[in-house]
This record gives sequence, C-alpha cells and structure tokens, in this order.
Amino acid sequence: MVPAFGLSELWDPSVRRDPHEFYDRVRAAGRPVLQIDPAGNRFWVVAGHADVLAGLHHPDIGHEIHRHCPVAHRPAGHDGDEVARIEARQLISLDPPDHTRLRGLVSGGFTARAVARLEPWITDLADRLVTEARRQGRLDAVTHLADPVPVNVIAELVGVPEPDRPRFRAWSAAIVSASVDARAATVEFAAYLDELAARRRAAPAEDLISDLVAREDRGDRLDRDELVALVQLLLIAGQETTVDLIVNGIRLLLGHPAQWQALRDEPALATAVVEETLRFRGPVEIVPPRYAFRDVEIAGGRIPAYDRVGLSLWGANRDPAVFARPHEFDIHRPDVRRHIAFGYGIHFCLGAHLARLEARIMFERIAQGLPGLRLADDPRDLDAFRLHQDRLPLVV
Repeated sequence: MVPAFGLSELWDPSVRRDPHEFYDRVRAAGRPVLQIDPAGNRFWVVAGHADVLAGLHHPDIGHEIHRHCPVAHRPAGHDGDEVARIEARQLISLDPPDHTRLRGLVSGGFTARAVARLEPWITDLADRLVTEARRQGRLDAVTHLADPVPVNVIAELVGVPEPDRPRFRAWSAAIVSASVDARAATVEFAAYLDELAARRRAAPAEDLISDLVAREDRGDRLDRDELVALVQLLLIAGQETTVDLIVNGIRLLLGHPAQWQALRDEPALATAVVEETLRFRGPVEIVPPRYAFRDVEIAGGRIPAYDRVGLSLWGANRDPAVFARPHEFDIHRPDVRRHIAFGYGIHFCLGAHLARLEARIMFERIAQGLPGLRLADDPRDLDAFRLHQDRLPLVV
C-alpha cells in the first residue's frame, strides 16, 4: 500500500515532534515525496541513503538555479538588496566554478593537520569550562559547556577580537533563527566586517581575515560581498552546528545511562560518541536548498525541472538498508562511519575536522570531570528534535 502524505506534512507540529516516522514513510514510498514548504514552494523530499548520496553529486541538481532556468522560474534573491546578495554568495549557495574558487581560499585552514594544532588550546578551554561547571553545581549545557568552545575557536581562527565575540554570537543566533531580526543582524555583521577588514589591511595579523584581505588586494577575485558571505558562513556554521552536536551528544548520553557509564569508564569512546550523535541526530536535517536544473530521475521517481530538491541527511542516516537498528542510539555500532551527517562531495562540510575535534574533547573532558552529571529535567519532557536547542538544564 502506497503511503499517503499531506502536502505540508513535514512542517506539521505533530510531525516535528519526531520527523523520522515521516522519513521512514518517504523511504517506503519508493519515490520522491512532494511537500509545499512554508513559503509556498514545491519541495521534493528524498530520504534513502543511496538516493541522498546520488542527489548530492547529481550533475543536474545544484544551487544556482538562476543560471539554468528562464527568468519566470527564478526564485527571489539573486539580484536583490545587500542581504540577498550576501546570502546568494555563500558557499552553500554556489556551484562550480565560484564554489571551487572560494572554497579553495579557506580550505587550507580546516584540514585535519591544521585543526590538530588547536587541540591543546581547545583542551585547556574545555578543562576550564568543566572546572567552572563543577563549581556551579547547576548549569545549562548550551551556555556553560557547548557554546564557549566553537564560538571562541572559530572566532580565533577568523580573527575576531575577544571583546567582540559576544556580538558575533548574538548575530549568529539571530541569522540562524530566520526571525525578523535576521536581516538586521546580517547588515550589522557586514558593516562590522567591513571595519575589521579595513583594520587588517592597515595592520595584518595571523588570521583568516588578514589572509583573505591580502588575497583580495592581490586580485584573487574575492569581492566585498563574497568576503562577507564567506566569513559569515564560517562563523555561523562553525558555531551553531557544533553547539548543536555537543548539546545533543550530552542529552543523548544522559538519556542512555548505560552508554554514559561506558564513556565514563572509557573516555576514549568519545570519538564513537561523536560519530553516533552525528548519525542519530546530526545538526543538519535537510541540505541547503538545491534545485533540479531539468527533469531529474531519482529515488524511483521524477522531480520536475526548477523544483526544489530536499535531500534529507536525517532520513539517510536512519536508513535500515545501511544501519542496523537505525532508531537506536548505540555508541558501539560498527556501521556508524557510513553516516553522511557532514554531507558528501564538493559540499562536504568544510569544518568537519574541527567539529569532530571540539566535540570529542568536550565529551572526554565532561566524562572525566563531571561523572555525576545528570539531566535536571525528565528526558521525556525534552524536545528531542528541535534544531538549535537553546537550553538543556543539568545538575552536577
């Protein structure tokens, strides 16, 4: 029997409480499932592991739809105001050759070798956070454990002075919220970055902003909007997704006492905790908007030209064809490395090595320094699938 779907079911509050039942039905349907998103756009959901992988490197599925379709079919935002221009120039909104060019300007700072040099600095920060948490007795996982690490690490790499970092955290939260404050935050961020870039031109430092400004001045084809978009994405992606990873790892561990005990007994399991958290509840549910440049055959069906394609990482990472007992959180699972929480192909997450390092160190240090940690609220009262969870009360 073919599963039935409401046209906007994915955004129904009852479905948001556990989207995985929806993705299970999408896989069972054996075809892409049409949804209408809150903005009224046609949106085809793909949720099988093999099908999502195919979509991530399909030559006729990409971001820059305005290069492929008639004007009448183009989505808004490609020739608009400052905010629209910045959004359109972000790496996650680009295809080659611009994507290749811009990613190449920053990729060297996020290799496994480059990131490994930060381990002592991150470990020291994690130890200080754990010590302070132990002193407090009651704390919030977001504010006191998860937030400070990625916020300070990515700001250090980019070159944001320490006194300015709270402003960046506020801008990042506003932009990710997609609220009425998001546009104002983008404009304020862009103005600040213009000022910071000017300071780095006058007095270069050992940071990414100085390097990008130098490249711009040498004629490396990096314009102002591209500079703002690139740094904005690094700061937001480097903060929000890693905070989400750490908070959800803590919540899942404390909600599964046997696995929390296993980590306390063997802190080296922190690497496995990172990977299973990414698989079970990764920071990205559906990859940033992609479009079918022409009619595309995928996942047992056809997506019409110019429609949006919703490649679900959450759906792929719970596919029973790939993962045994996919709806169980299990830090000992042997198949965990097949997850695609960081995407795949040319858009594989630039900060994957950094996120893994930060989360692994935090889980190790928390297990060693806060062995009595527990949830302050009943796990059944927590919203398990909320993106960018803003609080998680804990007791030491």
